[in-house]
Amino acid sequence: MSSGQLRVPFCAALIAASATAAGVAAAADEPQLVHPIYAHQPDTPEDNAAKRAFAAAAVRYKLGGVEVVDVPAPPPPRAPEMARTGVLNAQKIAFGEALRDLDAAASEAVASGGAGFSTDELSDLYLFRAMATAHADWKATADAPPTEDRTRAYADYLRAAALTPARTLNARQIPPQVIADFARAVDEVRRRPRGTLTVRGPADAQVALDGGPPMPVKGGVSFRDLVNGEHLLRVEEVGHAPWGAAVMFTQPTLDVDIPARAALGLDDATAATHARRMGARFALVAEPKGGPQAAMALRLVDLSGKERDAALVVGGAETGLLDAAVMRLDETARKIAQADAQAGTPAVVAAAGDTSALAPPVLISAPQPKARFGEDPAAWARDHWPLLTAVGVVVLSSIVLGAAVAGDR
Repeated sequence: MSSGQLRVPFCAALIAASATAAGVAAAADEPQLVHPIYAHQPDTPEDNAAKRAFAAAAVRYKLGGVEVVDVPAPPPPRAPEMARTGVLNAQKIAFGEALRDLDAAASEAVASGGAGFSTDELSDLYLFRAMATAHADWKATADAPPTEDRTRAYADYLRAAALTPARTLNARQIPPQVIADFARAVDEVRRRPRGTLTVRGPADAQVALDGGPPMPVKGGVSFRDLVNGEHLLRVEEVGHAPWGAAVMFTQPTLDVDIPARAALGLDDATAATHARRMGARFALVAEPKGGPQAAMALRLVDLSGKERDAALVVGGAETGLLDAAVMRLDETARKIAQADAQAGTPAVVAAAGDTSALAPPVLISAPQPKARFGEDPAAWARDHWPLLTAVGVVVLSSIVLGAAVAGDR
């Protein structure tokens, strides 16, 4: 057998391999079925381990790069700024304007448990609201006969005194009637009984009392030697909506259980909008969950914003469990798409919002190891198809030219 005869089968094999690789590459250009999304919780550090694990699983199951989307944080409190404006107006003796802002700030502070306030700022809120309620300007003397407004204002003097009983007011900045009524409230507060307030709830939650520093709950946190009266509780926990309330403490001991709160997460409609923007039919959303055991919640969402399947992976970034969940949800997406194709049902494309409002996607992807020819020829051909195609074309050209020259001879 001549060398020319040996060369033809080898060239044919190269050409076939390059054609196979080109076919695989063309298949890779097909529309994306599932778009993976990693939802990052607000006010938390980047969980790179969980993110990398999800990105690696997405690569292994050919889902493409993972888009990182920030979960919207709760709106910031407005009460502290309103309180500052109200205090300034009270100091200017503009009591009408002051009460408008201080009343609104006090209502929000009760509902939020004092979100955004320090203890001193809460004391200012109540002190200057009492001043504005009583219309205690510089002409109002300490020994003036009581009025209905002055009597009504005393409740806020008591709230301010319960927060800061050791506070000393500056006689050059505060009218004399305010100083006298606040001193009377401090005396009453100091005579009140004291007790222990215990807050119980999730170990990851943190609770703040009356604008103080947040304390880890860890099953239960106690505030001892607490004066009887109204107190504000603020609870925050990663992945959950904050909670706040005013608690009337009037007994030696009181236990408060933190109620269930709504979970913060990427809503299904937004996830569907991101999937549509990437040309996919489904979004696969991964959301890390806090708690005693690290976990990752996965859910499959179609373009209408409807959840089609879900899984909870306890252990978070544990490769085997995460891979199994990703594989199952990807298989669910393929079964739904196949069933729709067999039934002639068009892909859902409605009701997920305008993708033009989205920021440019930031995709992350774990590097995929190159396949070996002996282990996976098709994958090896896919990785090397540009080179194989070029070699095949060159060799084929040589054969054609050789045949042409031989014919001329």
